[in-house]
Amino acid sequence: MSAFQNVRDSIQSLVGRVVDKVRRSLFGANNERIDFIMDSFYKLSPEHQTGVLAGVAGMLLVFVLGAFTIYYTRINALEDELNASFDALTEVRGLTSTYDQELKRYQELKSAVSRSAAEFKPKPFFESKANQVGVQIADLRSQDTEIPAESPLAADFRYTQVEFKLPKVSLPRLLRFMEEVEKSNGSLNVHSLQIRTRYGDRLFFETSAKVIAYKTGG
Repeated sequence: MSAFQNVRDSIQSLVGRVVDKVRRSLFGANNERIDFIMDSFYKLSPEHQTGVLAGVAGMLLVFVLGAFTIYYTRINALEDELNASFDALTEVRGLTSTYDQELKRYQELKSAVSRSAAEFKPKPFFESKANQVGVQIADLRSQDTEIPAESPLAADFRYTQVEFKLPKVSLPRLLRFMEEVEKSNGSLNVHSLQIRTRYGDRLFFETSAKVIAYKTGG
């Protein structure tokens, strides 16, 4: 309310200056035009004097009503703007709280990925999971890759791309292997999987896979 009162006082001061300027324009700096008007008025007949007074009264009424209408319309508009500003401020404060919560979750995610990446060694990890499930893994290779700069993750993350083949695997063991891979490390994600049939063999397939392992660091 104090801010609104300051605005109201500023408007009242502005209206006062405008009224004073109009008065000087109409009546002169020392009201010298009033004497001329009064002399001219007294020279009129009583009927004309009555008409002039009625006209002046009507003009004054219209002017006063117009001035008050403009004044209160502007005051109401300023009050609406102030209310909108206060609502926006409240919304910004709410967004700030939401941002702080999401930032905390993001930092926790970075810490979790960092811990997983510190313990992750591609070759021992995948060979261990292959032995655990009972499948043969071949042509395993890995390469560190930067995340594209336009991604919001590029500043804090990069990833290791791991490629390998399962030259002879059944579908149940393949699904179990992929499940064990993703379950054992939360920072791993199966990026692509190609399954091809083996000539003359309906039980086993040849599989090529690409897995993404996220890690922290620019």
